[in-house]
Amino acid sequence: MRRKELAPRLRPTLKIIPCTEATFLISKRQDTMLNTHEAWDLIVHLFVCKFCRRFLEQTRRLVREFGRIQANESLSSDEKRKIQEILNSA
Repeated sequence: MRRKELAPRLRPTLKIIPCTEATFLISKRQDTMLNTHEAWDLIVHLFVCKFCRRFLEQTRRLVREFGRIQANESLSSDEKRKIQEILNSA
């Protein structure tokens, strides 16, 4: 007996979102949880896009560095240089 084909609307589709949407989701993820659909789209995109993986790593590093700085403090020249070095090394 042959298996029935899935109806076209039930077939899973692999949609790769553009980089602009991926970077938006990476940024959004810092503030709130992504829904399942957004998270899946981002995972698929990151699997194929080395540029967005780099952006994700840079974002993580920035969050770590800025987590050490109080909201009312300003950055010294040395701190700005250090952040720039971190971004360049990612």
